[in-house]
Formats: sequence, C-alpha cells, structure tokens
Amino acid sequence: MSFEMKIFDIFHFQSGETIFAGSIKGKEGLLKNSKAQLLIDNTEYQTIQIKGELLMDVKHPQNHRAISTTDLIDLTSDFVKKHDCKLIEI
Repeated sequence: MSFEMKIFDIFHFQSGETIFAGSIKGKEGLLKNSKAQLLIDNTEYQTIQIKGELLMDVKHPQNHRAISTTDLIDLTSDFVKKHDCKLIEI
C-alpha cells in the first residue's frame, strides 16, 4: 500500500540529505527505498527518491514522522509552512 505524507517542515543538512517531517497516511511500517511525487498546492512539482525513514527515540505527540532523500529539493521551511505540500508514493 502506498503512503501519503502531509509535510509540516523540511530540513536541509550539509551532508546533502533533506528531511521531510509530517504526518503519514497509508503505511504503518518503516518507509524505505521508494519513489514519491512532491505536490505543492495539489500541483506536481518533483519526483524524488525516498532514502528511508528516520527512527525517533521518542514518539512525536501528533505522530509526525521523518523521511529522508538525497535528491536536491529547492524548498524552504517557510515555504512549506505557507503551502499545502505533500509526498505521495508512486
């Protein structure tokens, strides 16, 4: 079953990795090695390769999860917070 992530924030690291944080529907287990379509305000923006999901020591109060990619993502945290951004597994 594919997943859909409502992105609440994005983090870029010097290592080249980008982390998406948000809520995920459709998949309970860990995410790894898949492709997803990045949508902004319901418009297809970019197809990305999902590297995997980060494991948290503590469960987030709103069940937010974090997934990573090494693809170049040209979005800022401020932009993501002002728009409806989603990842949908393809």
